[in-house]
Order: sequence, then C-alpha cells, then structure tokens
Amino acid sequence: MVAGIAATRLRRSLKRGLQETIGLDETVEILARYRGEQLRTGTILAADRLWFFNLYFDATGTELLACSGVNLSRRPSTKDSLEP
Repeated sequence: MVAGIAATRLRRSLKRGLQETIGLDETVEILARYRGEQLRTGTILAADRLWFFNLYFDATGTELLACSGVNLSRRPSTKDSLEP
C-alpha cells in the first residue's frame, strides 16, 4: 500500500511540476521491492516548516529503507490542486 501512495505522490508532483521533492523517485523504486511486506512509517516536519519528510522502515523498525521529502514552501495553490 505504501508503494502505491508514494507512486501517486510522485505522479502528482511530476504532473504539477511545482513541488520540489527529494528522493521521491528512489523511494518509489525501493518500496516496490518491498510490496506485500509490512513496513513501518514515520514523518518529520522540519523546524522551519519548509520541508516534510516521509520515512519508511522495515517491519521491526530497525532499518531505514527509504526517505523522501517535499518542500512545503512550493506547495501548489488550491486552484492548481483542483485542476485535472
């Protein structure tokens, strides 16, 4: 399920072309290898609130598998997000 969510985020980011991301394409590739396995997730919101990071761990939470970040200061406007 998390691989599908990450892939959707990547497609939307590429389609809009407005959000700056770090590691999202690599995260999609890595999570595809773990499809069907249980994973743990975590999030970090940077202190300055400019970046939001998604963390993906193995089932035990001991190994970080992937991490991606989105620059929130470049978030598309509501008008942009409503367009098909």
